[in-house]
Amino acid sequence: MAKIESVTAAEFETAVTGARGIVLVDLWGPNCGPCRTLAPILDDLAEDFAGDVTVCKVDVEAEPDMCTRLNVRGVPTLALFHDGTEIDRIVGLRTRAQLTRWLEGHL
Repeated sequence: MAKIESVTAAEFETAVTGARGIVLVDLWGPNCGPCRTLAPILDDLAEDFAGDVTVCKVDVEAEPDMCTRLNVRGVPTLALFHDGTEIDRIVGLRTRAQLTRWLEGHL
């Protein structure tokens, strides 16, 4: 099973902006209901897209500077990076089918 890694601000450079390929970053908060609803969907997507997409999470309550750095105005925010550059983002809760189509459109 593909594992979703939690990433700190200090690890972001290596895990996301320095990474090759596609990285999906879930910017979430532990007190956010939609974020908790999205978590099992992302677990499934990490498994479905293993080898094509790396999925990681940033807790914006623990890493508040990441909101400023990435211009995050609400959670959940899903930011998609390719070879270290952000190429797309979704704000708010989406279904598994919607997110699958979104990711497939970037492969």
